[in-house]
Amino acid sequence: MSPHLIFARNLLLACTIAISVANFSVPIAANAAKSKQYWVDSPLPVESQVALERAGKYLKSGKYDKARPIIISALQSANDVPKCLAIAQYTEPYAFPMMEIRRQCCVKALELCRTEDDYLLMALKARKYQFFEVTRSAINKLIENAKTMPQLYELAKRAQEVALNDVAHLAMEKAYTGLKTQDDAFAFASTCKSLGIDDLMRKAIKQMIDDEDESIPLCDLTLNIQRYGMRDETRYALKKALDHTSKDLPTATQEMAKISETARMVNEPDVKARAEYFVKKGNLMLRQKEQAEVDERSARAARERASLDAAREADSQREQSAGFGRSDPSNANTQTQQNSHPSTGY
Repeated sequence: MSPHLIFARNLLLACTIAISVANFSVPIAANAAKSKQYWVDSPLPVESQVALERAGKYLKSGKYDKARPIIISALQSANDVPKCLAIAQYTEPYAFPMMEIRRQCCVKALELCRTEDDYLLMALKARKYQFFEVTRSAINKLIENAKTMPQLYELAKRAQEVALNDVAHLAMEKAYTGLKTQDDAFAFASTCKSLGIDDLMRKAIKQMIDDEDESIPLCDLTLNIQRYGMRDETRYALKKALDHTSKDLPTATQEMAKISETARMVNEPDVKARAEYFVKKGNLMLRQKEQAEVDERSARAARERASLDAAREADSQREQSAGFGRSDPSNANTQTQQNSHPSTGY
């Protein structure tokens, strides 16, 4: 083989090897660059990540004054809530020196909030960083944006899921002001029970009891509120029904019997015994009243008969006295003749 052919063959082999090495090394270099430039699951762009890494070198060496402008510049380029919070999270290991930077991140993130999820996230993060004024602003926005009862109930449930119990309580307090009917109150009480907000549930139940004035509706309400496990409110409703009905016992024995039956169904034996006592007392008072009415009618009839007899006796006496004083015409003529012919003595 000629020297020229040998040289060409060696040159072609060298080029093939070089191309193979280049194709193998390019992905490795790209992956290395990618792993250096991109943080896992970070919403920040590459430029902000590079800037924060440069600022991190200053932070680790204690040069906070040089790191702050770099971080603020990255914050100014952030255009949504996750990016602002990612920058704030990056400064967490440096605690107090970067506290003002984190505050600025939270304030800007609050301005960029648009949805309920954004405000909930902001309330959580601001509370974690102890920026309570930002937390209060986020919570106020959440409550302000929820306008209907379903929206307030949903907000309360979601807030409790992320351990924002105060937000759930505020949402239910606003919902309480919108109650208009008894059905709304029952739905509100059920939601409060599911969320464990017992104070508002008790408040709604007591308001329903206070709105009722008749004993029968109060008994029905007592049976309906039994499922909430509020024994104090159950007894309060029964006592109110007892007090209202006991004012007119003779005509309210049926209502009192209803109260006794309701007390038996809700397992309140003392209330049941008191209601049964009022039933017996009412029946006795009713019988006494009926007997008094019968006696009064009899006395009235006796007085009327006595008055009628007296009137008849008076009329009879007047008629008799009038008969004794009347003169006879024949006797009068005889007396006149005797007077006109005096006796001669014979």
